[in-house]
Amino acid sequence: MEIGSIESIITIVFIVVFLALISYIVASSISAQKVPRLPKVETGHIVGANDIESNPVAIDKILLRGKKFVAKGKRYDASGYILVRADGNSMKRRGINNGDIVYARKFDETFGKENIQPNDILLIYLNDERYKGYKIRVCRGYNPKDKKELETYYYDGDGNERTSSKNHKLELVQGIVKYKYSE
Repeated sequence: MEIGSIESIITIVFIVVFLALISYIVASSISAQKVPRLPKVETGHIVGANDIESNPVAIDKILLRGKKFVAKGKRYDASGYILVRADGNSMKRRGINNGDIVYARKFDETFGKENIQPNDILLIYLNDERYKGYKIRVCRGYNPKDKKELETYYYDGDGNERTSSKNHKLELVQGIVKYKYSE
């Protein structure tokens, strides 16, 4: 073989490997963009203006496996649930720690807001000047003055109940936290 043809073969191999690497990087980037986002859910008291956005975090790959999940030995259709990651420790007393993933059952024609009971952990979506995003609070009960509002609370760092700064409109409640994700 001539030296020129060996150099040509090496050049072609280099180009093929380089193109394969670029293709892999592009495909990985596109695939990463298709990964669903898992919203954070604020579990504590809002402390300042920096808390206005509840930024999403990437969903764990294990959660992408299918449309079903298992909790307490029973299979559930995941499409009837909202999956969120706890951000804060104010539900620790209720077994939800910072970083935990919880399933909140969505309201639909078979599971309505009339199912809300005192001591349920509610998934609430707020979009106001103080906060935009999901938060979870414990239902104390309906506001006696306005049945379209719920009185709620959370726990402070010592595990003491703290009443929410304002009642939550029933229309903002997205679901009831039912299960904690576990591998």
